[in-house]
Amino acid sequence: MLDVKPWVYGKLAASSALVAVLGSVDRIEFFYPTDPTNLPKLTYAETNQPSAAYYDDASKGAESSIEIHVWTAVNVSTSAISKIVDTIMHGLLFNTDFSGDFQEPETRINHRVLRYRRLLTALDLV
Repeated sequence: MLDVKPWVYGKLAASSALVAVLGSVDRIEFFYPTDPTNLPKLTYAETNQPSAAYYDDASKGAESSIEIHVWTAVNVSTSAISKIVDTIMHGLLFNTDFSGDFQEPETRINHRVLRYRRLLTALDLV
């Protein structure tokens, strides 16, 4: 298994544009927002990492699937944050698998789901 999740988090947290639009690096959280009333937030998780790139009968890589969620208040678009995330993830050579807006029915919080996928080897994470 490759440590893709901390690598991606490091790239997100290092983006001054992303941190500026979120207001603080503390608003980048793992999996689900700890306080969904303190928005905007960005959450991330690695949803799958199957072995890939077999050479000499051994796996030399992994195909990582990263899921990022953008959470914004009622009537606040997710687009500005999502565009920055897209720029970061495409710069890391991830492909977009899914990008869709949702609105949480009880709170009307805006919520965009972004899914990315890429084949990686250990050398990619340097």
